[in-house]
Amino acid sequence: MKDFRAYRSWLFVPGDSERKLAKAWSSGADVIIVDLEDAVSAENKRQARLTATTAIGDARAAGIATTVVVRINGLETGLAEEDIQAVARLAVDGIVLPKVRGAADVAEAARRLDAAEPSGAAHLAIIPIATEVPAAIFALPEIASAHRRVRGIFWGMEDLGAEIGARRTRRDDGEILEAFRTVRSLALFAASAAGIASVDTPFVDIANAAGLEHEATEASWMGFSGKLAIHPAQVEAINVAFSPTADEIAEAETILCLSRDGGGAAFRYKGRMIDTPHLVAAERLLARTMR
Repeated sequence: MKDFRAYRSWLFVPGDSERKLAKAWSSGADVIIVDLEDAVSAENKRQARLTATTAIGDARAAGIATTVVVRINGLETGLAEEDIQAVARLAVDGIVLPKVRGAADVAEAARRLDAAEPSGAAHLAIIPIATEVPAAIFALPEIASAHRRVRGIFWGMEDLGAEIGARRTRRDDGEILEAFRTVRSLALFAASAAGIASVDTPFVDIANAAGLEHEATEASWMGFSGKLAIHPAQVEAINVAFSPTADEIAEAETILCLSRDGGGAAFRYKGRMIDTPHLVAAERLLARTMR
């Protein structure tokens, strides 16, 4: 399976829109999420599955190698089994599993994938959306490490807000309210502990480019590996926010060079004390540029 920690931008595309699917391949997104769940009306679910599988097949036949995952419908809907059967026959990289309540849901999805994939293949990753129901918040570490197929987790707050009766999820200035910021941090730590990708919630105010840049940059600073996008116009800003700058790369290289050339594990650099955590951070930043 691919290392999903390398991917910065994850673009949702409605599975029932031939036009949007066709445009998605040239969006510049690191990952395309073909959405069979929230972006598709109930009466159009089955047609969306057909439209999406055809579009993905055509893209692969045309030589498009972009990483693709499919957000299937929730296990409780009665649609997930057919979604999984369809996805298992495609040249995609994984499924996004919504409405996850705990590790048991992940295990059930993995069981169904095991049955649907060619014998012994097991190449499809599972990316749980791990914060859509309140009970999942208390099971984040278990969800993140529930199965070897789990290669990342998404956190989101709109469904969670509806579940708990929140009147809103953000302040007037666009900042995430404290309860949801707590969930954001817990999701980040759970993913990090499991060694998998941590993908930040989408920024839904499409016209607010400055707000997106601020939130994506903050998420990158915190340690998230990427961020969800709901419109192609958001992709470039996310990619920039999650890419180390030339100055950051140069400083990381300098710090590691000074350490190797006699500085050891603790030394002064530009008036700051550098020690082991800073060296580890520099190594990780440079590793990200090579993925």
